[in-house]
Amino acid sequence: MPGYLEQYGAGEEKRERRLLQIAGGTLGIALLGSILYFSFRDWPLERKIKQFIEAVQHQDYKTAYTFWGCTAEAPCRDYAYDKFLEDWGPKGVNSRAAAAGKLVETERCGSGFIAEVGSGGADDVALWVEQSTRLVGYAPWRECPEKKLRLRKWLRMRFGIG
Repeated sequence: MPGYLEQYGAGEEKRERRLLQIAGGTLGIALLGSILYFSFRDWPLERKIKQFIEAVQHQDYKTAYTFWGCTAEAPCRDYAYDKFLEDWGPKGVNSRAAAAGKLVETERCGSGFIAEVGSGGADDVALWVEQSTRLVGYAPWRECPEKKLRLRKWLRMRFGIG
């Protein structure tokens, strides 16, 4: 009976290995899913701001004005089309930020999304996109007042990455 105990426990080892593979695969998929979710959850809102900036850069101000939920024919009550042109037109106060067209800082905040547009200088403009309506407007703050972990900002400050 030399081979009687040689195979003892072999099935158990296979089962353990298979359970570890399943657990590792599940954990890997969950981790990858989380990374993808947190990387792309604000993509539609960022895209909305980029489309607005592109319209301003192409001097298509009527289209850009519609991103605010207004039209030249039916202007917003608190933001008339001439005021919009003063702000975003060729000689507007925000024309430098629009010309740079770079999203310097972005941050999810409450029911919306804040994006600082410009080149990283004093002329940058903080814009807000409301999640439910996808309308663009001026952000009430440059940085969200909510207490939250700002890992990307910390990495950039500490190591120059992020």
